[in-house]
Amino acid sequence: MSDRKVCFEDFELDFARFQLCHRGTPVPLEGLPLQLLMFLVESKGQLVTREQISSALWTKDVFVDVDQGINTAIRKVRRALSDDVDQPRFLQTVVGRGYRFVAPIAEPQAGVSSPNFAVSPEDLGRAIMAAAGLDPNNPTSTPKLPDDES
Repeated sequence: MSDRKVCFEDFELDFARFQLCHRGTPVPLEGLPLQLLMFLVESKGQLVTREQISSALWTKDVFVDVDQGINTAIRKVRRALSDDVDQPRFLQTVVGRGYRFVAPIAEPQAGVSSPNFAVSPEDLGRAIMAAAGLDPNNPTSTPKLPDDES
């Protein structure tokens, strides 16, 4: 897979690390359901047929109950996303045809911290003052010089 990351709601799907995270915490999801989620996200908004899923996830020389495998993988993805089959936020079932990933997705911007990491303006100001050698508790203090410069 690519080094792509996508975000939807409070989830981040990291293709390179082969990992789904919810608010920065890894979500346990087996390999096949995770591959299915990635495949659906790659096809966002488009109907993905059961035949397309079968071709993408299983080679022709593998003998499995494909329908049962797809159903199980979809169920595990829904469970990981806390998605409701009757009120889907992520995976829409098109009865008799396939599935569609329907949530809005965003590509994380380079250099932007993850949504679960936040620093208040006050904490940032104290950190900058401390880095400049000023006492953050006394904004009128003079910079502290190393011993060899005093």
